[in-house]
Amino acid sequence: MAVPIDSPPTRPPRSSQLQADCTRCCGLCCVAPAFDAEQGFGFDKPAHTACVNLRTDFRCAIHHQLRSQGFPACSTFDCYGAGQRVTQQLYGGRDWLAQPELAARMFEAYSRYRALHELMALLEAAAAKAAPPERLQIQKMQQTIDALCDSGAAAGGTVRVAELRRSVLSRLRALLSAGAARPGSTANPQGLSGS
Repeated sequence: MAVPIDSPPTRPPRSSQLQADCTRCCGLCCVAPAFDAEQGFGFDKPAHTACVNLRTDFRCAIHHQLRSQGFPACSTFDCYGAGQRVTQQLYGGRDWLAQPELAARMFEAYSRYRALHELMALLEAAAAKAAPPERLQIQKMQQTIDALCDSGAAAGGTVRVAELRRSVLSRLRALLSAGAARPGSTANPQGLSGS
């Protein structure tokens, strides 16, 4: 089966590490990225600026009314566990509101980790649909990215996230195409998409 590799996976269920837990995060998704009203965020907001709906306990004041209040993009947004990883693992539970000197570094780390967690979620979904030979290689790619996050190396500029993403997606396409070409495979390599 072909796996579209440029959009976030929705099935199968992700491992707990790649599931958002807002109770362990300091509202990073409501502060770090810019909002664009035309993309379903209710209003334009510059990056590194808190959303007006973010309360001081890091919860959304309109969480149960996001769609009706004009925030459909927020209602479907997923950080894939990056928020709590940055808050808890990198910063030991500290937050940008109580310690403003951490803000810029936390927001930058969140942006990088969110991209890497999305990539790991995509790899996890692809591995679940891949044949055993390809599955093992896909899982190794995911473990390599996870190790970069664990070590803290992904927080700084030493890991070029966009470059890593291109490399991983290219390798993933090749692996899935190789699996599809195997005799007896029902996969359709033409279904692969992405850049």
